[in-house]
Amino acid sequence: MSGVKELIPSSNPFVIGTSGHIDHGKTTLVKALTGVDTDRFAEEKIRGITIDLGFAHYEDELGNHMAIVDVPGHEKFVHNMLAGAAGMDAVLLVVAADEGVMPQTREHLNICNLLNIKSGIVALTRVDLVEDREMVELCKEEVSTLLKGTFMEYAPVIPVSAVTGEGLNHLRDEFAKIAKKFVHPEIEKPFRLYVDRSFTLKGFGTVVTGTVLTGSLSQDQEVVQYPQSREIRIRGMQSHGIKVKEVQAGQRAALNLAGIAKEEIQRGNQLAKPESLLTGYMINASLSLLKDAPTPLKNRTRVRLHLGTQELIGRIVLLEGESLSPGETAMVQFRSESILSGKYGDRFIIRSFSPMYTIGGGTLIDPSPSKSRRLQQELPERLRRLMDGDEYVRSEEVIYLRSVRGIVYSEFQIRSGLSDKECSKNLQLLQKNGQILCLDSIASRYLHVDHVKRVGDFISRVLKIHHQKFPDREGMTHAELAGKLSLIFSEKEVENLIKYLCDADMILQQDKYFYLEDHQAKISQTRQDGLTNCLELISKGGFQPMRKTRLLEEMGLNEKDGVELLKFATHSKRLVRISEDLHYNPEQIEKILEILLGFFKKNPDINVIQFKELLNVSRKYAIDLLEYFDSQRFTIRKDNFRVPGKIFDLEN
Repeated sequence: MSGVKELIPSSNPFVIGTSGHIDHGKTTLVKALTGVDTDRFAEEKIRGITIDLGFAHYEDELGNHMAIVDVPGHEKFVHNMLAGAAGMDAVLLVVAADEGVMPQTREHLNICNLLNIKSGIVALTRVDLVEDREMVELCKEEVSTLLKGTFMEYAPVIPVSAVTGEGLNHLRDEFAKIAKKFVHPEIEKPFRLYVDRSFTLKGFGTVVTGTVLTGSLSQDQEVVQYPQSREIRIRGMQSHGIKVKEVQAGQRAALNLAGIAKEEIQRGNQLAKPESLLTGYMINASLSLLKDAPTPLKNRTRVRLHLGTQELIGRIVLLEGESLSPGETAMVQFRSESILSGKYGDRFIIRSFSPMYTIGGGTLIDPSPSKSRRLQQELPERLRRLMDGDEYVRSEEVIYLRSVRGIVYSEFQIRSGLSDKECSKNLQLLQKNGQILCLDSIASRYLHVDHVKRVGDFISRVLKIHHQKFPDREGMTHAELAGKLSLIFSEKEVENLIKYLCDADMILQQDKYFYLEDHQAKISQTRQDGLTNCLELISKGGFQPMRKTRLLEEMGLNEKDGVELLKFATHSKRLVRISEDLHYNPEQIEKILEILLGFFKKNPDINVIQFKELLNVSRKYAIDLLEYFDSQRFTIRKDNFRVPGKIFDLEN
């Protein structure tokens, strides 16, 4: 991790990776271009084949910088090739002129095509071994046939020889053309790096390498290891062996990490900005099966999924149909046996579990999806709209798919793949058009109106049941309704939801009660008679009315019916509950407060004895009343005295 000069990145750094069949000269060609032998291990040199990824730096005469990732061509090491392909911006497809197209030529091309790599070059290597130049032309035709219909259909095909140097300058010219037209589209997005190597360097500790997929990172910025969600501190960074202050999309990077052993961060992990990826065990995606896949893909088939540099094992659940035929595309759900991290738009490859061969690939559409069964039937079509729709349609679908839990702003960016500016614009437009509701402006949480209406239907059912159970009550209080929603929504969100439902006339409000439009509080004649009797008995008691037990005896009611009547009277504000067994009518309380207010105008405080004598009641009644006034903040207790609280507000 040391260096003597600062590397100044070119304006358009990018990564080009080799691909092709084993022993077609990929590593030899890279060495001829860069002077770097990318075979790092003794076993590779002994066996004469590339086993793992190799890396080299190339700089042309114009100062354009590119990283070259050399991948193994042997069929047993395709999983390593996939780790290298994850960060490629362009591909150098290598085909030996003396052998032509071979199995891994096709497989590697399929992989690059499925990963949506945009550009590439074909190098026909070992032309020095071909005596008849017509064989080179025949090989070119074979390659052109192979490339037809792929992203490399119009790629230049250049005969080269690492031994004689033939074609190398032409190849360098094509590199320069890519560099000239290449502008990395991901530089404005949050930093993200796929880890492809982890090792210990004496004197420095743990070092990881990888391709910077998006954004940029300086040493003083926060970074998180995914899927572990562990915060990581960076000691230093290099690009191609030279110390740098910043790395950015399109560059290879080596990061010296503090406080973590190399065993704790491995190939397959990612380093990214905090809250920029989602983690879980499921993804919803669009999967395309290769035309030359040997058999249809059946529902719940166990497969290997290659996402970034990570290889995962799990099952493919087809969201439409029971099988997927070669050449077809369908919406699927991948259920992983281990945790994974990703975001909208990530590309992936699917390989068979055993024996291992590439069968397809596609695009991650919904990372860490909702488990709502309600969405299952419409899910495939929703996912298509999310994948193919414009940014407005995509934004709406992202929020809809989060069901009644809604979505916060930071997660919205991950699920939509939009920039910060695009997110803000589309959220504002969706709100303006009445398609989403902002539940909490501070937390920036949004809910689709279709799901707001589902909440409204739920509240309507709750109110209907309440009206049936308590026909004589005006409705439910805010606290009672909030209790039904508190498991999902915060207090502020409940308040906004209830306001929305009232504004939409889904529920109605009168004073502090919420009710349905067709509800009218109905009280039976028997209960009305009992209530009238109850109110008269309490009024006759003056400031010292009968307590509950004697009151119910006088009314001739049992405990259950009597308590229900008292609750109804309290709920409908006919009575004020002072303690568990003591009730007053509102007029009595108002009169007592009026007397107490007059006392406070002449005295700074009052004790129990003074209050008892003021009302001419027993000590127990006095204590119950004062404790009730304390609870309402009309008075404030200080030691053995009460001082005025909100009681003076009654004058206004």
